[in-house]
Amino acid sequence: MAVKFISYVDEDSFGNWFIELTDTLEETTVVCKNLDEYKKNIEELGSKYAADIEVVWSKSKTLSPKSYQDLNDKMAELQKEYQDEIDKINEEKQDVSGFNPNG
Repeated sequence: MAVKFISYVDEDSFGNWFIELTDTLEETTVVCKNLDEYKKNIEELGSKYAADIEVVWSKSKTLSPKSYQDLNDKMAELQKEYQDEIDKINEEKQDVSGFNPNG
């Protein structure tokens, strides 16, 4: 069964978003000021559970639309990077096997 992690998005007094990442099993919380920190921390915390985690997102009611949009845009960029990596791996696997499902 996956361990639940909570990713809570809020805003500091300067109007910058941050993510509080909580491991609910160990009740550990780390603050991530950018997605690089978030990625590093979720990998470190998740490694204890062989990456068998479920991430639940929530946000502060006072999170500004600007911060929400900024985080959303940065997450979309990160998702594209991951998708590009996945596509590259899949292409390499097809090249190695010689199998072409379209041919």
